[in-house]
Amino acid sequence: MDRRGFFKSMLGKGLDHGARQVDAVIIPFERAARAARDAMPSAEESGDEGALLADDAADDRAIAETPAALPAEPVGDPCAEEDVMRVAADAGLIRHVEAAVALARRTVRLVPGDGPPPEGARSRFGGAPDLPPGSVWPNWDAEPLTFVAQIDLAEAAAAGIDPALPADGLLVVFSALDRSPSGTSPLDRESSHVLWVPAERIPDRAPQPIGPCQPAQARELRLSSEYVLPRVWSAPVQRLGLDAAEQEAWERARRDLAELQGVTAWEAGAELRSLHRLLGFAEESRGDMPVALELAARGVDVGYGAPGAHPEARRLGGAPDRWRLLLQLTVDEQLGWSFGRGRERLYVWGVEDELSAGVLTSVRALAR
Repeated sequence: MDRRGFFKSMLGKGLDHGARQVDAVIIPFERAARAARDAMPSAEESGDEGALLADDAADDRAIAETPAALPAEPVGDPCAEEDVMRVAADAGLIRHVEAAVALARRTVRLVPGDGPPPEGARSRFGGAPDLPPGSVWPNWDAEPLTFVAQIDLAEAAAAGIDPALPADGLLVVFSALDRSPSGTSPLDRESSHVLWVPAERIPDRAPQPIGPCQPAQARELRLSSEYVLPRVWSAPVQRLGLDAAEQEAWERARRDLAELQGVTAWEAGAELRSLHRLLGFAEESRGDMPVALELAARGVDVGYGAPGAHPEARRLGGAPDRWRLLLQLTVDEQLGWSFGRGRERLYVWGVEDELSAGVLTSVRALAR
C-alpha cells in the first residue's frame, strides 16, 4: 500500500473529508519528491564515476527536450512461422532455430491513419473512449489521466497476434502523458491505466468524455501483424548461452526478419521512429525492465540505479519472468504525445497469467 492509501485506511471508512485532507498533504509531498528526483544532476554533472558505470544512453535522467521522431511504417508483408525458421537458419543460428521459433512473438503495429476512423471502426487514437455506463475515469496524483487509444481485440486477432489477450472486446488505454514518471517507484503504479471492455459491454456510442483525450479528435488506427524476436540481451536469450558468433547471428536474424516484412528493426542509436505496438518485445537497450517492475511491485524504489544491482534483486528468483509487454508507445508529433523530459517511449507491462482473462489490475508502465 502506498503512503496515501495507508493514511486513508487509518482514517477509516466513510471519512471522505479526512481523506481529502490527507490528499492535501500527501499529494504535494509526492509531487515535490518527484520534482526533486527529476532535478537531480546526472552522473557526469556530479562527477560520480561509480554512477557513470551504471548509466547508459537510455537512462531516464536525460535532460534533453522531448525528442522528435519519424513516423513508423506499417508492416508490408507479414510472415509465417516457417519464415522465422528459415531466417534463423540463414543467419547462422543452426543450433538454435527451434529456440528462435519458440521465442518469436506476433505483435501488432499501431499506425496512425491520415484522418478520422472509418465508420463503425472501434480502434482509434484519441477522441472519446467507448467506456461502459458507470465507468470511472482513471486518475493519478489527483489529476485525470489522458485517454490515448483504444484497440479492438477482434480486429487485432484477425490481423494476427499471439493469443495472450481476450479474443474480443476493447483495450482502452490511459496515461499521464507529458507528466509520466519513470515508473520505477511504487508510487507511480497508477500513472498509466489499461481497461478491458468485454464485447457485450461496449456502448453503441462513446459517452461524453469527462477527462482529457489526446488527440482531441479521433484518429484512424491501422493494425498490421509482425513477427519479432527479442533482443540478444533479454533474459530468455541470455539463458540460451550463445557464444559471440551466435549472438551476432541472433541480432542479424532479428534484423533480417524485420526486413522480410518490409520494416526496419530498431537499433540503439538509430533515428527514433514513432513505433507503437501491442504485445511483442520492448525496443530498448538494457533488458532490465522486468526486474524494475518486480521490485516496484514489491514496494522497492530503485530510483536512478540499475535494477539488477539493487540488493533486493538477488531475492527475486524467476519472479520477473511473469511480466509481459502489453503495449509500447513512442513520442508522436502527429498524435501530440510526449512522456516527459527526455523520455522517448512508454512501456506498459502486465502479468502474463492475468492478461488472457482481461485482468489488468497489475499493469505498470515505465517511461524511458
